[in-house]
Amino acid sequence: MPRKLTIALIEPFYAGSHKYWADRLTQLLDARVVLFSLPGRHWKWRMSSACVFLSEKVNTSNEDFDVFLVTDMLDVAAFKGLLNPVKSKLPVALYMHENQIVYPFQTPLELQQRDRQYGWINFKSVLASDVVWFNSDFHKEVFYERLPNFLQPFPESATLIKRIPECVKKSQVVPLGIDAHDLDQVKVSRSKRPVVLWNHRWEHDKNPELFFSTLIELFDEGVDFELVVCGEHFGKHPKIFDIAKSKLSTVIRHWGYFESREEYVHALWQCTVLPVSSNQEFFGLSVLEAVYCGVQPILPNRLSYPSLYDDRSIFYETNEEFKAQLRESLLKGEPSDYRHLAEQFSWEKVIPVYMDALAKVSA
Repeated sequence: MPRKLTIALIEPFYAGSHKYWADRLTQLLDARVVLFSLPGRHWKWRMSSACVFLSEKVNTSNEDFDVFLVTDMLDVAAFKGLLNPVKSKLPVALYMHENQIVYPFQTPLELQQRDRQYGWINFKSVLASDVVWFNSDFHKEVFYERLPNFLQPFPESATLIKRIPECVKKSQVVPLGIDAHDLDQVKVSRSKRPVVLWNHRWEHDKNPELFFSTLIELFDEGVDFELVVCGEHFGKHPKIFDIAKSKLSTVIRHWGYFESREEYVHALWQCTVLPVSSNQEFFGLSVLEAVYCGVQPILPNRLSYPSLYDDRSIFYETNEEFKAQLRESLLKGEPSDYRHLAEQFSWEKVIPVYMDALAKVSA
């Protein structure tokens, strides 16, 4: 019997979807996985400094690793430079959950004043890694589409841009997975009254302004629904959340982060419609989980969604179509079951993709 791979999984931002991904791989990969992580806070500091703290942890480990599996929050070039001579020679697979090159800034001034060092770290990391895995086709395509413009303002940018083809050549798509078994354990009867779901981070890039302003309009028009608002938020959040909480107070079923996974999954099964208004999404794990639980998605015909879902009826093009589809869904009663759209992303089906890719990079 061949020896199992030993993988050093490096996660500088151990929270949210990063934590979820790292935990599932640690549990499900047919390999020995040793996790090195730092708490998920101070993301800018993590991108700049995690290479120092995590390289020290790796160097003092007595494990004989076959491969490093790291994420986009790590400065891979600096990390490799800080490793001891033996471990610095090991292959590195870089997983791109997101990136700092493609980000929807709120204003032209924000775009002008952007701190490019974090996107630069991402670019260096891609160059320094042996293989680069993106979580969706959209993420891979948009990263390399925007990269030349990002590099253009740097001195000697022509030399940098010439390195892009070698990066593309070593890149592939390796998706996230969903806990199908976990989601199936908490199945409950769906609400007979339509229940609208928000289960994303409370950030501007998820476009809560469109989501809540549309709901408020439909509420004022007398359309009946209940509302579940969950998802992570860190300190400050867009003002529209407070406005919506006040104006929609009589229809709110739940408001705020679910402290337990079981409570969250229970709520997913009770919801009926998930209107998505995001301006940035490289994969959309929370959407997939809701869809697996039978919730009807209403999705923008852009970002990662068209490459993940093959039902054209769930997409909209304009804000007007967004409102019209949401109104129709709320008025028609019990929605169709959309679970089949997400089943292909169960961890059971995705893990073999990881194992095959890891075997190739460590060969």
